[in-house]
Amino acid sequence: MTLRAYQPAFVGGELSPALWARVDTKNYAVGLKTALNLTIQAHGGANNRAGLEFVGEVKASGHRTRLIPFQFNESQSYVIEFGEGSLRFWRNGGLIVAPGGGALELASPYSSADLDELVFAQEADVMYIVHPRHPVKKLSRYADDTWTLTEPTFAPAMTAPTTVAAAAQSSTSGQTGYKAHTYRYKVAAVSEATGEESLPSGEASCVNDLTVDGGINRVTWSAVTGASKYVVYKFSNGSFGYIGSTTDLLIDDENITADTADGPQIGRNPFSGPGNYPRAVTFIQQRLALASTDSEPQAVYLSQTANYENFGYASPAKDSDAITFRMRARQVNIVRSMLAARYGLLLLTSSAEWVVTGGSASDAITPSAIVIANQGYRGAAPVQPINVGETVLFAQRSGGVIRDFSYSYGDDAWVGKDLTIMSRHLFENRSIKAWAYAQAPSSIVWVVLDDGSLVSLTYMKEHEVWAWTRHESGAGAIFEDVTTIAENGEDVPYFVVKRTIGGVAKRYIERLHTRAFDRVEDAFFVDCGLTYSGPPVTRLIGLAHLEGCEVVALSDGNVVRGLTVEHGAVSLPVAAAKVHVGLPYSAVLQTLDLDLGMVQDIGSVQGRFKSVSRVVLRVEKTRGIFIGPRDEARDGERTVEFKQRSTEAWNEAIGLYTGDIDMVPPASWNRAAGMFVKQFDPLPMSILSIMPEVTLGR
Repeated sequence: MTLRAYQPAFVGGELSPALWARVDTKNYAVGLKTALNLTIQAHGGANNRAGLEFVGEVKASGHRTRLIPFQFNESQSYVIEFGEGSLRFWRNGGLIVAPGGGALELASPYSSADLDELVFAQEADVMYIVHPRHPVKKLSRYADDTWTLTEPTFAPAMTAPTTVAAAAQSSTSGQTGYKAHTYRYKVAAVSEATGEESLPSGEASCVNDLTVDGGINRVTWSAVTGASKYVVYKFSNGSFGYIGSTTDLLIDDENITADTADGPQIGRNPFSGPGNYPRAVTFIQQRLALASTDSEPQAVYLSQTANYENFGYASPAKDSDAITFRMRARQVNIVRSMLAARYGLLLLTSSAEWVVTGGSASDAITPSAIVIANQGYRGAAPVQPINVGETVLFAQRSGGVIRDFSYSYGDDAWVGKDLTIMSRHLFENRSIKAWAYAQAPSSIVWVVLDDGSLVSLTYMKEHEVWAWTRHESGAGAIFEDVTTIAENGEDVPYFVVKRTIGGVAKRYIERLHTRAFDRVEDAFFVDCGLTYSGPPVTRLIGLAHLEGCEVVALSDGNVVRGLTVEHGAVSLPVAAAKVHVGLPYSAVLQTLDLDLGMVQDIGSVQGRFKSVSRVVLRVEKTRGIFIGPRDEARDGERTVEFKQRSTEAWNEAIGLYTGDIDMVPPASWNRAAGMFVKQFDPLPMSILSIMPEVTLGR
């Protein structure tokens, strides 16, 4: 009996072996047994991933290195290389050069052992970097080749007026009812640029009785550079209160009643000294948020509104004052990370999830309006969460679990699901070390695990797509870090890859090449690779980073194998004008055991011997794939190649094909009837669906 099956999509990704019998789940019909070096597209197809372009070697290959993105706008984006005691800067795949020549470099206080715990938050040209064993640092960009790394003082930038004096301008001494009073004053300056108010000046005083008609005290002070105005406070009933502001350098007090509900700032730096360095940072409602020191692991500190380095306050508190609060829970909650969410400040701690809002009394968080609500007790790992639209992805405290987390109107709470449940085998005995989200073009999260493996998640919540695949590379590749930045209309992943070259461990920065191309000559499907474009040549130089390695090339659209890098160069058999050369890798798609549902008069085909006699693949922009019933070597008798050349000119490279291809795999009777589709060559493969023709045995 011959039947036809149809798998229209692969949006289930690589499924865990524990699910290989679950034909009753919707993911089985669109899942895979193996998805190696593939990315799943949201519309259903499976593409072999693009190659990794060699960017450069890190400054010190013997030390761990971390990549941090610095995205000013769509056209100005940087990858910052944090190494052993230094920072270097990359842009568009190249190192930024210092004004005097050589790579631009800054000294940093961080050793390679510190790098995993660095947490950062950026706004425009400034990035704040925190670490629980180091003071807060501020990285500032002034130009491509001008950067500074400084330590914030956490005090108002505006200085207070000096030489403040008070004198009885019109004394009432000797008048009827006169009683001597000592009047005390302080003055603060307000910045013209930021509106920030300085700390109050030193105190000035004079003796008078302003309750008697005609009494006047004049308060004077010296000018402060950059001040737009000055605010004057008078002591009354135990505290200083506001009596007026002026652009002049004096004010006359004619018995003005002090508003003690509006007092001067009280300076505060909660982050001074070991034990007081925060481990989490973000921005929320025009405030800088820092949290979780060793001394106060549950404390969260919000700066003054629009004054990020000012954690001062007044007494009584103003809405714009800095805020400090602590979570009260069953156990100590180390704040792992913070995010500004649509409905407040999301706090992910070591044992629970919290949301901080202004409550029903206020849209904003203020000293007088703050509500802390628990949203669950999963707990978060130290790796920082990722925003995907209005959804947050975070790594659970243990078990290598990744969850999505978003606000549900129906539940009136933050809820989510385990995104690793269908592919648990990829995370067993592993944890998330680094990850980054590339929204364009395919909405993929790239995840580096602590054993050096790399997996990817295609995630589109609105279409209920979450599909995992895994990735490998040659030369003993160990993936150590990943970040993404916007370049040329795409979000480009950059990786730190540790490779063994000539018996020596090297750490390289490599970026995922674009998969946007129309001509096969432009297809880049090699790892740690480089591209030559120019007059036709037979010798390619500049490959010292792959010395001694066997490489493959796509030379004017033709595959050239068997090349070995010697003295930093390879020789081509035929001169070519465009060549991509690098390490080869294979992409493998293996279908699950064939299931046809309940067939009339037969029942389930699970467990029955079957043979796939013919396969139709629907492909897009594809060339040079192999198919077979078992996982055997490329040249083995159990795989066959799609022979494409039929109408192309023989003096040109074979073009890319879109449509249906009909292949006859080697005969094989087995219980699975699964197919392997492989791409061994540095060429594109995009499988949209697979349609096997199956013969059932008895």
